[in-house]
This record gives sequence, structure tokens and C-alpha cells, in this order.
Amino acid sequence: MLLWMMSSPSYVIGGNDAAAFPLVAIRNRALIVLQVVPFVAMTAIILATILRGVAIKRRTGDRPLAFLSAKGVQRIAGLVFALSSLAMLVASARSAMHGSKDFTEIAALISTLGAVIVIIAQIQMGRAWRIGVREGDAPLFISHGLFRFSRNPIFIGMMLTGLGINLAAANWWAWMALGLFCIACAVQVRIEESHLEASFGQDYRDFCVMVPRWIGCGPMTA
Repeated sequence: MLLWMMSSPSYVIGGNDAAAFPLVAIRNRALIVLQVVPFVAMTAIILATILRGVAIKRRTGDRPLAFLSAKGVQRIAGLVFALSSLAMLVASARSAMHGSKDFTEIAALISTLGAVIVIIAQIQMGRAWRIGVREGDAPLFISHGLFRFSRNPIFIGMMLTGLGINLAAANWWAWMALGLFCIACAVQVRIEESHLEASFGQDYRDFCVMVPRWIGCGPMTA
């Protein structure tokens, strides 16, 4: 039996088989690292959001966390944002430890892309960056950078990060959280559009004609 095992091709390691083992080991290590990426991406978004809010408050005196004083539908949307974001953060932490390895690479890529979009868009908004809207508070609207391609790149980036997390986590409740997050985005976008139109009038209506609500390749306006 021992002689058969040693002579069988299934048990003989040599040539290309021996060379393949280090590659498999390297790939396995890479997958372990990539599994953590969605969690890092979500954490980076949360930290960037907190730091951005603190920086604007210190530099301008503005209070960018408008959700804190929101009422009605916007308050509900803000609560859904908070709870669904927390659920996706938990899902990303769980997937970092023992998530599905079926979509590890694509999940890492999508979640990283989403986080990069969110952080860049936050920076490009400058003083105009807000979480939610409040009456009488609209310093300006942004039409440069990522806002040439979408009126809501931050929401798009968040949804992409959520998609990456769900591909890695493969949990039904995480998918439900992402679905609720997307619904809240759709509701909040319309609230913000009404607010900006009331604040900037025709200039904002022209901007809406030029740039799609979600994503597209409209005219490049500064």
C-alpha cells in the first residue's frame, strides 16, 4: 500500500506540482489580507466622516451634522442610515474573520473603490459638506470634481462599499441592511434636492439638467 501511494501520480510531488505549492500558499495569504479590506474600507469612511465634521466645525463654526436636528421623514432616513451602516460595519468585521472566500478579490476592489469615492467627494465638497440638510443652511453646492459625473457621489461610494461588504459577508441580514440603506439614500436625495433648489433656484436646476442624479457622463462643467 505504501509503495502504491509513493508511486501514484496523486502522491508524487515534483516538477510543476512542487512549484505550484508556494503559489497556492501566497494566494491563500493574499486572500486572508483581502478579506479584511471591506472592514477597513467601512472603518475608513466612518473615521473620515467624523474627522471631516470636526474639521469643518473648528474651521468655520458650521454644524455639518444636520441629521441631529432633523425632523419627520429626514429623521427616519437618518436613523435608517445609522442602523444600516452599523449593520454593514458588523458584517464587514465578521467577514474579515470568517467570511465567504468566493468573491474576496472583487469584494475588496469594490469596497475600496467605494471608500475612495466617498473620501474624495467629502474633500471636494469643502465647507458645503453636510450630513443631512437643515432650513437656512446651504453655503453652496458643488459642481466640480466627482460632482461633474454625479450629484451624489458620496451616496454612490457608500453603496459600492456596502456591495463589497455583502459580497464578502454573504449574510442575508447584511443584504437587507444594504437594501434599506439604498432606500434611505433615494429618500434623502429628494429631500436634499428640494432644499438646494429652494436655496439656489435656477442655478441648481441648470446643474440638475447637466449632471445626473446618480451617475453618467454629462457635460463637464466646473
